[in-house]
Amino acid sequence: MKHPVAAELAKVVAAARDRPVPAKLRETLEMLLIDIGGLCVAARETDYVGAAVQSWDSEGNGTAIGHARVLDAAGAAFVNGTAAHGEDFDDTFEGGPVHAGAVIVPALLAVAERRNLGGSDLLFGLAVGVEVMCRASLVAPKRIHQAGFHPTAVLGAMGAAAGVAAALRVDETTFASAQGIAGSMASGIIEYLAEGASTKRMHPGWAAQAGIRAVELARAGFDGPRTV
Repeated sequence: MKHPVAAELAKVVAAARDRPVPAKLRETLEMLLIDIGGLCVAARETDYVGAAVQSWDSEGNGTAIGHARVLDAAGAAFVNGTAAHGEDFDDTFEGGPVHAGAVIVPALLAVAERRNLGGSDLLFGLAVGVEVMCRASLVAPKRIHQAGFHPTAVLGAMGAAAGVAAALRVDETTFASAQGIAGSMASGIIEYLAEGASTKRMHPGWAAQAGIRAVELARAGFDGPRTV
């Protein structure tokens, strides 16, 4: 392929890197941060969030919102993404449909905390992650559901990887590889509908941590397919 999709996306993101986030978009992103944070607090005492915190065995300096225990970045993203989506009050982009905030915000907050990122890099990463996830959902709207998969889970991994890579200002090669790696990590079936199981709740958290891991692998030199 002459112009691989992930490589083209990397170029677009790199070209926008030093542009200021427009005021209206900044306001929307700030509201999204507040919304997701509030949802994490609201769900902090639920059984499924407690299980998510207890199950993660790696500690670090990452905040699981509403909990005393600190986790590594992936763990914080997993717990907060699970909490944000758990009660189904999070934002919805109907084009996919996808729940972008519950994936992208936890991923970016975890990385920003770990890497001590500034506000401008955080907001840029949020903008990129949300847009990539939502636009990807428009490629084949409703078809992912029809195939038995949860769009938020599948597309969230790549959206989170794009947002994290943008916030960390990685080079274009690393960005493209991270997208390819995230594509292999993307997962989440809709079998929860059969019994009302809690797996739907964890899908945004799983996608958020997958995006972080994909970028870290790419930064370490692991290559992923640019054709994702």
